[in-house]
Amino acid sequence: MFVDEMRFAEACERVKTGQRLISGIGTVSEGTVHAVLKNYYEPYTDSQEQSIGGYIADIVGEKGIVEIQTGRFGNLSQKLSAFLNAAHVTIVYPIYTTKIMVNVDGETGEVLRRRKSPIHDAPEKIFRELFPISEFLLSERLSIDIVSLEVDEIRISAAALGKKPRRGGRLSVYDRVPTRLMGITEIASPRDWAKLLPCIYETDFTAVDAAKYMSSEYASAAVGLLYRGGILERTGKKGRAYTYSLKTTLF
Repeated sequence: MFVDEMRFAEACERVKTGQRLISGIGTVSEGTVHAVLKNYYEPYTDSQEQSIGGYIADIVGEKGIVEIQTGRFGNLSQKLSAFLNAAHVTIVYPIYTTKIMVNVDGETGEVLRRRKSPIHDAPEKIFRELFPISEFLLSERLSIDIVSLEVDEIRISAAALGKKPRRGGRLSVYDRVPTRLMGITEIASPRDWAKLLPCIYETDFTAVDAAKYMSSEYASAAVGLLYRGGILERTGKKGRAYTYSLKTTLF
């Protein structure tokens, strides 16, 4: 999917101008990642935070409803059901491809240290998150954008947040501030899952085969999710492992 770097920069600036990005330590009512992506997908505030079916949608515009999902999907099922009855829905799911850990003094806002985190997300992470809404994966009205970001992860002491100190004096994540849009993987139809799991077009593949394209921790989740969502069907067994193929009706 096309990445508009200028539009992203403008979204970051718009959020910063609204004092959403951190220049010190204050109160964050909406995470900065959420705010930036909302402004990237829809810069017109009149289209943001609209009521649909008794729920508040992040964006309601000409292309339908856009919902920015920075947290877990557990509470999205009922909301998504109402939204899909009203319009096409795009779920925007950010992952952090690159994280720069920024340690900040909780009292002064002074940056104490910056270093690159050895931990980073992969698009396949979404397979472990989507189980609560697996029933909707075949909907023609649903698409998912997996947005890869580079972020500054702002960390301060738990005490500065009014929380109980963490073991070993470890810092707490206060906010994540996007610095670059790395790419967007668009899942607009069930067959698009092949972008993350190419073997869905193979005959009689197993979770072990899926692990050739991603880490084993995500491979089992990927196969399980797509089977549960009606995208894959079981075709038999190889030894003790189930075999799968893309459902014939989706070809």
